Amino acid sequence: MPRPAGSETRYVPGLDGVRAIAVAAVVGYHLGAPWLPGGLLGVGVFFTLSGYLITTILITAWDRSGNLDLRHFWLRRARRLLPALIMVLIVVLVATPVLDNDVLPERGIEALAAMFYVSNWVTIASDVSYFQRFSGPGPLDHLWSLAVEEQFYLLWPLVLFVLLKRLHGRFDRMAQLTLGLAAVSFLSMLLLATPGFDNSRAYQGTDARAGGLLIGAALAMMWPPARQANKVSANRRLIVDLSGVAALVIIISMFVFTNEYSMWLYRGGILLLSLATAVLVAAAVHPASVVGPVLGVLPLRWIGERSYGIYLWHLPVVAFMPAAVLATRPLVRASVQLALIILLSALSWALLENPIRRHGLFGALGQRRYQVVMAPAEEGGDSTPFVRTRAPALVSGSLALLLIATASLTATAALRAPDNLRAEEPPAEISLEAPPVPTDTADADQQQAEESALAATQVASHTASLMKQQAKTPQLQTSCNQVVHVGDSTSVGLMSSAYQPDKKNWVDAQYRKVGASDVQTDISGARSIVERWHHLPNAQDAVRSELDRGYQGCWVIAMGTNEAANQAVGSPVSSNKRIDLIMKSLGDHPVLWLTAKTQKTRGPYANREMRKWNAALLDGCRRYPNMRVYDWAGEVADSWFINDGIHFTTRGYAERGKRIAEALATAFPKDGSRPSDCLIRP
Repeated sequence: MPRPAGSETRYVPGLDGVRAIAVAAVVGYHLGAPWLPGGLLGVGVFFTLSGYLITTILITAWDRSGNLDLRHFWLRRARRLLPALIMVLIVVLVATPVLDNDVLPERGIEALAAMFYVSNWVTIASDVSYFQRFSGPGPLDHLWSLAVEEQFYLLWPLVLFVLLKRLHGRFDRMAQLTLGLAAVSFLSMLLLATPGFDNSRAYQGTDARAGGLLIGAALAMMWPPARQANKVSANRRLIVDLSGVAALVIIISMFVFTNEYSMWLYRGGILLLSLATAVLVAAAVHPASVVGPVLGVLPLRWIGERSYGIYLWHLPVVAFMPAAVLATRPLVRASVQLALIILLSALSWALLENPIRRHGLFGALGQRRYQVVMAPAEEGGDSTPFVRTRAPALVSGSLALLLIATASLTATAALRAPDNLRAEEPPAEISLEAPPVPTDTADADQQQAEESALAATQVASHTASLMKQQAKTPQLQTSCNQVVHVGDSTSVGLMSSAYQPDKKNWVDAQYRKVGASDVQTDISGARSIVERWHHLPNAQDAVRSELDRGYQGCWVIAMGTNEAANQAVGSPVSSNKRIDLIMKSLGDHPVLWLTAKTQKTRGPYANREMRKWNAALLDGCRRYPNMRVYDWAGEVADSWFINDGIHFTTRGYAERGKRIAEALATAFPKDGSRPSDCLIRP
């Protein structure tokens, strides 16, 4: 923790080292470090450390004066937390109209929730998964953890006051009851978490996450730093240090070998993280340990003092930098972002946080800049020195920070493609539900513009070549007079004017070109075969609805992206079972199923998960003679993806629709024959 502004607690440099490790993990995760898939667990380290520090401060106040002095306690917390938070919110709200004006109303709601420290409950109530954000994190998404801590700061002192009064300072009994409350919290996390994506309720709920804070609070009752002896036996010192090293190994291992989607986290992983953090903190505060001085070395101490600002600023920097900037040089991109994060947090500490933390708001405002100047001398006299006051240092420093931060975050907007070269963007109202389109498509726009410029000189010759080829090759035709297309968000652009202004390119028109006269599409963003998003119909419901009305035609099933991802995050329903649920419902109807591909290299939507799904599709094709698999994964070009690596550009959707129709005609041709190979490549 930063060196205390008053005498409320003893300064322990090693705790700043713990903070440094935690914030480094979180920042590394959001910068895309592939070796930190569990970096977000740094938040859990913060929780346990905060529970320890806050309870230590309160118990120290009780020991000195016989009361908790809650007014003074909450005032100090406000001085420490609010100034930097307000600055970040102002900068984000100023930068948003420049970088992404369409989301300004949403950003305003997020800022208001953050200001009142209810971000976690607003996110939970909105039913939008913290993790299922295809377009990457928003600049204020991380403030849910501050909301959990602030709610704890408000409620825990009242609970602690009751415990102190009832148990008359018997800290052993108090610690037992506190651990009991922690057990209830971890049990609620276990019950709330279910296999799948949206575990925001278990991950962000104050009741579910209070366990980590309460373990830290119990440690403060059992292991207060002021009561640890400076001189202990060599064996005891060895036990303390070995325990601290083992705890640090556990924490770092969890950063490296787990990820935020793992169900193991909710079934004991976060509990283990909290216990390991408590052991590390116990070793760090012991005056005879070696772990404490090692964690308190100057570089870690410097980062730890500024860890709050680093945490606040890191996500706006990451979220506001357009994906196209240094996209081909990820290490350079991450280095630029890290340098900006360190700069803003250092300025925030020096110009805003530390002055108010030490002197209070009005005291900091009273710290003025002074200048000694010489008054003009009267004729025959000497010049007289006098003091000229300038603006308060806090005001000038805050304005400087505001300008530097806003300019830094918005500077990359100039790297977007010029307006006259931009491709048409999806409308703002399209959301994660239909479809989960990124809010920042600058890289896709720029890429399309570059492609258009490069192809401009080849259009005439290419068109002539196509016309000659079409004249020689007869148009493929299908025996499927009726077609139903069932799809998820990867199909939304097939039937959307946001992507296909010309309806002749829509997939229903493409099906008609190959001979289907009756075409129905049932497409829904975030759809899965088994799971239901926001209680919307899943793919089984869509199939059942068509069958109930007596449909007897062909089927195109464009499902798989969410199936692979749902299994990656713990769904017990296997790929084969998912395929069987659809195929058994369809009986002998001709079915064309699309393979899936993404450009993701990490997380549940990584392409390695798609390849597992595609293998299951081929296996299913061998079990069902009426099924064929279109190898979309083998045909889709990298340039057809937008920056989320999952959905497609205008050109990508045009190609997808045309090729699906051709694959249908190849799989089920008009002459009634069928290719013997399961895999269709038109």
